[in-house]
Amino acid sequence: MTPLVMVVSCRPIRFLGSFLQQGTQQASKFQLHTGTPCAAKDYYEFLVLGGGSGGITMSSRIKKKVGAGKVAIVEPSEKHFYQPIWTLVGAGAKKLSSSSRSMEKVIPSGVEWIKSRVRELDPDKNRIRIDEGKEIAYKYLIIALGIKLEFEKIKGLPEGFRYPKIGSNYSLVTVEKTWKALQGFKEGNAIFTFPNTPIKCAGAPQKIMYLADAYLRKTGKRENANIIFNTSLGAIFGVKKYAEALEEIIKARNINVNYRQNLIEVLPEKHEAVFEDLDNPGKTNVISLLSLEYLTTQFPW
Repeated sequence: MTPLVMVVSCRPIRFLGSFLQQGTQQASKFQLHTGTPCAAKDYYEFLVLGGGSGGITMSSRIKKKVGAGKVAIVEPSEKHFYQPIWTLVGAGAKKLSSSSRSMEKVIPSGVEWIKSRVRELDPDKNRIRIDEGKEIAYKYLIIALGIKLEFEKIKGLPEGFRYPKIGSNYSLVTVEKTWKALQGFKEGNAIFTFPNTPIKCAGAPQKIMYLADAYLRKTGKRENANIIFNTSLGAIFGVKKYAEALEEIIKARNINVNYRQNLIEVLPEKHEAVFEDLDNPGKTNVISLLSLEYLTTQFPW
């Protein structure tokens, strides 16, 4: 039998839709697990790799269809982080601690938690290999391992994060720096970037920019700030209807947008950021910075 493989990143995609819709039981409330990791069985009807938002959501939906004991999540971490809230952490609207829960408390009731790392996939035989060489077979496999941060793809990082005015909302380690930079901002350029690679959430770079704009207006600093959005894309948003609405907001808030600009280097000691012009190979643009919110290059695990 040909295995079904599913990939989930930011949020669960509408895959297995017809399977889940037929006869899906409606639970009165979302029940969470309060137990501990279990010993892995040799076979599960559904095996989910990754205990992030995508893996947790899909395992809950599938369990309602197939019943308890037939779905398992493979996840080594003790803590679950709800990363979409990190935008609000960077804007000072939420505390970082509010984004985390113990993993055992977010695993859906009836879904087994295998606390281990995935070491090997063997799709031809419908099985995976985890720590200590144990093999687990499956009927359906859902891959929800997320995105891996690779700051080193940008020259000057990650060492540049030692400086107070360079941060990223995509990292647990650096997200709180954004709020500190906003609080300490007095005047100059505030640069927000969208990289030329896959990222966790395409809307995040804009959301923190608008929140920063609101904060600077509230604190009377906006007239001394030059907010710049440098994006590797050729439009502010991929859907024309929403792009037009966002362009009106950008115009009303006096935000400067530069398209097809990709961050390739940060020079913290010189207070500069270097961008490549994607439409003119070899050409670079240097922007002086007093505050840089850098949303980093990322690649799949």
